[in-house]
Amino acid sequence: MFTTPDITTAICRSCDKNEKFRLQVLLLVKNGLSPAKVAEDFSVHRSTVHRWMKRAEEEGLSSLKCKHGRGVKSFLSAEQLSELREALSKPIPTDDGFSRGWQTKDAIQFVKEKFGISYSKSRMRQIIKNLGFSRVTCRPQSKRRNQALTNEFITEIKKKTPKS
Repeated sequence: MFTTPDITTAICRSCDKNEKFRLQVLLLVKNGLSPAKVAEDFSVHRSTVHRWMKRAEEEGLSSLKCKHGRGVKSFLSAEQLSELREALSKPIPTDDGFSRGWQTKDAIQFVKEKFGISYSKSRMRQIIKNLGFSRVTCRPQSKRRNQALTNEFITEIKKKTPKS
């Protein structure tokens, strides 16, 4: 069994906000508040408070830590992820001879065509972030931009650029 100072020490030593939260709930119950009142104050279900109390009594205070490895597992293997990382590090050639960076929709299409796996935009962004890439957005065009001058500039650049 654990004492109030044990819980206080565990709260101070914990770096995980979820574990601290659970330990604080446990401390209040240990100090005499009813589990139902604590559950109401912390906006959790009272059965959750009872479950945390039971787990702490049976397995110790360290059992209130978050358990890793939960959540949806990736459908892509490690080899496929490294292949995706390699593809994302190279720019996409465009029809006009230039190249551009990857967009989320490009990555979704690449994974679907190459590996036969479909991902949502939000999940693909998460995968891209986990691979070490960051999201970059373009600056918006100025409202005072002169489109005729821009087109003229682009034509001059195309003339000066050697074709390969």
